[in-house]
Amino acid sequence: MIITVFEDSEYSSLFPLNINRASCELRCGSFTNLERINNLLTADDTIQLVVRHDISKLIKERFPYLTINPEMVSKGIWLNGGGLWNENNFQEINSGRSYTNNGDLVAIHNHEDIPIAEFYDHLDSASLVSSEIDIHFIKNVWDGIFLQSDIIATDSQNFIDYKQGDIHPTVAIENGDNIFIGKGAKVRAGSVLDASSGSIIIDENAFIDIGSLIQGPVYIGPSCVINPGTKLRGNVTLGPQCKIGGEVEDVIFQGFSNKQHDGFLGHSYIGEWVNLGANTNNSDLKNNYGLIQLNKDDQKIETGKQFLGTMMGDYSRTGISTMLNTGTIIGLGANIFGAGFQDKYIPSFRWGKNDTTELEKLFNTLENMKQRRGKSLSSDEKIFLSELFKKQIIK
Repeated sequence: MIITVFEDSEYSSLFPLNINRASCELRCGSFTNLERINNLLTADDTIQLVVRHDISKLIKERFPYLTINPEMVSKGIWLNGGGLWNENNFQEINSGRSYTNNGDLVAIHNHEDIPIAEFYDHLDSASLVSSEIDIHFIKNVWDGIFLQSDIIATDSQNFIDYKQGDIHPTVAIENGDNIFIGKGAKVRAGSVLDASSGSIIIDENAFIDIGSLIQGPVYIGPSCVINPGTKLRGNVTLGPQCKIGGEVEDVIFQGFSNKQHDGFLGHSYIGEWVNLGANTNNSDLKNNYGLIQLNKDDQKIETGKQFLGTMMGDYSRTGISTMLNTGTIIGLGANIFGAGFQDKYIPSFRWGKNDTTELEKLFNTLENMKQRRGKSLSSDEKIFLSELFKKQIIK
């Protein structure tokens, strides 16, 4: 069967993580949404993606083995990429039915091929008569932060055989049956692994340096490095090849990002290829304990959350001792520095507090960042960033 994973029309609520990625690429716990779907399929199933036109080349580059935006969207099961699909949800989908979650269309079992030009009209029609399905769903960019406890607990069942890591004999372990350590991973002397409140999953070749505190639920991705004395205080997701220090709680790192030094980060979602300078701190609770409002351009977004920190797009960086306010949104490719609290909305390509970055300098920086992890900046990425930069300047 062909499984179509689609990006719905409400993708703007995933800003700034959606600037250069589809909803199915978002991470919560051990997997991205697309990886979760792929884990459910048989050898006879294939996946195709329907995404925005302006990111389609980037998606094709990341997933060269998938069909992206076919002229005819094939019949079969269509899944909203914002869903965190599991086997129970997937098995609930019956032929010829549509499914919603709190008013959002999340799945269709469709009997006919549909021209891609008519795809979203078809989705709108299908949502008018539908059944409710209980599924974790990322509608707003911050939703995944608050789903981590349940998701990491469920994900741990995929790592039952992860008992191969090298743990120093002085490591303190609480509830060891709930700790899963992959091949090549290492936990050094004096560290504490406390899984009494949730699972700890340490993926292959991760390195936990001396004196680190890891309190579950936590997922530490492949080849991550946790620096000496780090405190991961629960509800933390680290995608691949992150380098983390200081104090972190209720945070998702999409992957390939650094927070190497002291400083607090809480209730935040951080994109890829981000670097947080030494002693960068964020607030995730207002002094009056009120609900947090986000600002984006002239738009005010009521989150309904008492705790919320920073939503930060790919390729952005902070200077030493940067202070980020409660409910801060940072776009893509910003270089943030300067005294005092930063603005609560920092657009893409901002340099300091008032200037705009030079695009060629940004490209050079990104090349250097990626080379450190054996990656490179592709021509398609450069074209995408150049076009985005022009739009931002005109705006």
